Amino acid sequence: MRQHHSVFKRGKQTRLPKTEDEKASPLHVDNVRPMNVGLLRGRMSETTRARFDETWRRTFDVAKLRPSSSRRVSRLQAKHAEELELNGIAQRASGPGRSVNVPFTVVEEKEGALRQRFILWTHEANDAIEADGYEAQVPLKHVSTYLDAVHAECGSTRDLRCGFYGVEVPRGARDAFRFQDDAGDWWELTRLPMGHTCAPELMHTLTSTIAGHPDFVKTVHAVPAAVTVHTWVDNVRYAGSRKDVLEASRKVDELAARSKVTWKDADTRTASTRYEFIGVDWDHQSGKVGISARLSKKLARDLVEVRKGAMSASGLETLGGRLLHASAIVGVFVGEFYFALKFLRRLTNALNRGEKAVDQTVRLSGSVQRLLDGWVRAVLEKRRMPVAARVPSLTVFVDASLEGWGGVLVDVATNAIEVLGSRWSRKEKGLHINELEALAFELCVSAVPDKYAGGTVTVVVDNTTVQGVARKGACLRSQTLNDAVVNGLTRLRHMNISLSVRWVKSAGNPADLPSRVPLSAISDKNMADMALAVRQFLTGDMGLVV
Repeated sequence: MRQHHSVFKRGKQTRLPKTEDEKASPLHVDNVRPMNVGLLRGRMSETTRARFDETWRRTFDVAKLRPSSSRRVSRLQAKHAEELELNGIAQRASGPGRSVNVPFTVVEEKEGALRQRFILWTHEANDAIEADGYEAQVPLKHVSTYLDAVHAECGSTRDLRCGFYGVEVPRGARDAFRFQDDAGDWWELTRLPMGHTCAPELMHTLTSTIAGHPDFVKTVHAVPAAVTVHTWVDNVRYAGSRKDVLEASRKVDELAARSKVTWKDADTRTASTRYEFIGVDWDHQSGKVGISARLSKKLARDLVEVRKGAMSASGLETLGGRLLHASAIVGVFVGEFYFALKFLRRLTNALNRGEKAVDQTVRLSGSVQRLLDGWVRAVLEKRRMPVAARVPSLTVFVDASLEGWGGVLVDVATNAIEVLGSRWSRKEKGLHINELEALAFELCVSAVPDKYAGGTVTVVVDNTTVQGVARKGACLRSQTLNDAVVNGLTRLRHMNISLSVRWVKSAGNPADLPSRVPLSAISDKNMADMALAVRQFLTGDMGLVV
């Protein structure tokens, strides 16, 4: 089975079950009713509906699939197949279908207990769909972009129960979702499986439609503008005033009842000031966020394993994902653990090349063990972090050329402008332009006056590499670039400044001129031109990518 391993994407550890797991851990199934997709489709905006229809067609238009080959494939335990049938997720079939599918279960931990999750890997259909140019559109953003919502009065969450099983497979497409059990019997799924390349996008779009997300539904069906709504595949969170959140929650529950959507029983049914969502512990009263109790427990167990000096390859991969997620929540800069990240990246590359097996034990060197130990402790010890209110206070334009660096500092309240810049040394001129852009970032950020402490700084760059590194907090390709950006981020952290990073076209960057000429050569006309560029950026009169 092909699998792309990446420390930057994976945060939950799953593994194939061992014999003792199969006996001790139950299969995660539930007899949820199929949702009314037609009703939900009618609420989608024109753009969303067109994309949804195309993705639905790719998933269930199976006429082009060739009959399956007769080669032997893996089989599911008969008792699990029967349990799927009992819960309305599968039904008996007469024989092989249109494609070869691989059924299996993986073991995962949920609330301190192990359970098995069923996956049907529809690899032949997936290959055909991806060869046709399909790329999933599931707009899950970096966790840091969601944290502002903690300043709302309260929040409310919803989570679909066995969300994928709420989507019914059309009868004419079910023979493309067949599999065999270890008793030789054939089955076909009646519900959407995990393991199909289009399933996450379908699920996310349906959940966002149920939630009334304004990016997905017609205006008449969207939640009020005063309510912030976030969706994460099959999870929903509302944030806002208590009155608005309760009203949005009431409406989504009414729609769920009409469209036959099943929520988990443990959802926050009323507006709450303290809850967990996407691995974050939200405390609206204090304006602070932290890592969730579940994530904290997992990291504490990981720390014990790290201190033993050896972990499985999959365990290390998962640890990396957890650390990156937790670091973004509590403000730990991952670039400070550069060599630990380098080690984890090399490990995932080895997994992708087939040089290591996921269950292979990896011995940790003393230096890597100390770095991972320090990283886990840094996250666990910080635990909670206040989120600065996003009130703009300073905008910093940054640029670098082969001659020097430039910066333009703009006070948002007064529109006062300060221009910075200098020439590179002979040694610095030998660096790559991306490294020079990172040094310019550090120099401009280091020049932020102390009076902006506790506020918000927006740094505007025309270099996407620096933009990405500043958002992630690390760069594995260049230690010079990594260290320069981390130094700038550390300076802002010490000032309790909340940072956002934006991109501007090079032609519209007012910091371009001071990066190319000495400050003494900048004329009054040049200053007027830079002020115009600043106004165009702040008023949105130019093409920008946020």
